[in-house]
Amino acid sequence: MTNPLYYFYKLDNSHKKIIEGNFSFYRRLSKNDKKKFEYRVIRFIKAHNFIAREQVVITPIKRVVISSIAVMLTFRMSRYLYNQFDNIIIYPKNYFSQLTKQHHKGETNPRARTIVFSWQGVVDGVKIEDDNLNLGIHEFTHALYFSFVKSTSYEAITFIKNFKNILEFLTDKAMRDKLIEADYFRAYAFENQYEFLSVITENYFETPNQFRNKLPELFLKVNKLYAIYLS
Repeated sequence: MTNPLYYFYKLDNSHKKIIEGNFSFYRRLSKNDKKKFEYRVIRFIKAHNFIAREQVVITPIKRVVISSIAVMLTFRMSRYLYNQFDNIIIYPKNYFSQLTKQHHKGETNPRARTIVFSWQGVVDGVKIEDDNLNLGIHEFTHALYFSFVKSTSYEAITFIKNFKNILEFLTDKAMRDKLIEADYFRAYAFENQYEFLSVITENYFETPNQFRNKLPELFLKVNKLYAIYLS
């Protein structure tokens, strides 16, 4: 049965078309799940400050696209608003970070409660859905981890527990060698445990069938985090 709130909080048709046109994930949902997705997009937009940098104009398409990526990751979860983060900063393209003194496409700063994106990086990630490069998914995975690691909810504890199980593939030499031999994840996945989580999440959402075929054991463990593939 559809939650009546889904009908109280409605996206207008132009916003629905943005989601429909950019996210095959949404297009595959049932009618009721589409209502749930739309409702959560509205909630996410209302819960976060969208801040422009360097002549960026915060438009509905920017809010809706970025929020849709966030909602996609947590769609099967009851806690979906990334409560450790308040601000979404948007640059037009790669920017120089005063924190790291380097150029970035995006970054996640839990101390500042802020997620930063280059809009061009977000667009490139959404435009090609099967290249395993998605800036939005990558940074929101970091944000999800930092939100859950500070939470005492059952869902958060379960997520962190499942993440630690996944790390065996990174820390166990035989498992790590198997990952490298599969030649499926880009090299950045092996920078550290946090980048590993973000990169494998990009692959999970963008090429799930290939992931399942190449590394079925790891795929099942990642699916415990997000539960998108219920069967």
